[in-house]
Amino acid sequence: MNDDERKIIKSLNKIGVDVRYISLYENNIYINNLKFSKFSKKKEEQFHELYPEINVIRSTLLQKICIKVSRTLKNQIKPRDIIYVKDSDAPEDILLRIVLEPYRRKYGIKITHTKTCDVIVAKSTYLNQFIDEYFNLMTSANKIEDNRVENEIYPLEDIDYTWIIDWINSTQLKYTKNNYQPKDEIIKLNEFIDEHIPNYKQSIKQSVKYLNRKE
Repeated sequence: MNDDERKIIKSLNKIGVDVRYISLYENNIYINNLKFSKFSKKKEEQFHELYPEINVIRSTLLQKICIKVSRTLKNQIKPRDIIYVKDSDAPEDILLRIVLEPYRRKYGIKITHTKTCDVIVAKSTYLNQFIDEYFNLMTSANKIEDNRVENEIYPLEDIDYTWIIDWINSTQLKYTKNNYQPKDEIIKLNEFIDEHIPNYKQSIKQSVKYLNRKE
């Protein structure tokens, strides 16, 4: 955290904002949980008296994403972890940096863009990619399982890509859409199941996790 960020955090603390539930990113403040942050409109007015150039962004969708991410991260990170995050302008990588930022204050983690052997790697793999991989294994007559790597975490593993795109399109952030494209048969399989089973991605992922634990 640089000196400017420290001053902003100090100012927010003074007016009673719980900075564990906001993210600082590119001269914006993103509220991750409106209730817990206590960042009222009145406090926003007080803050803007000091920092009129900093936008305070209230996004219901981002708050839903952050709630899901927090449930995932509570089992994946520990205080003072050093976490590598890719410095990329793909939507999922931008989102990953934003949702991880407050954990510097919650858990005292350090975020780095330098990948070394002693850091934990935060992957921006999202829910759809997990499901597509399971379907790839199934259609190839292979065992369906999580192929997770030690010292990697997956904060976005329960976030659907449509949420990521809908959220970033509601912002002024510049991004480059990733080139990820599943095979045609996987796309058709997803479309078929989606017509008959709501929220199937989450159900499949939970089932795979359960079966992996049973072994």
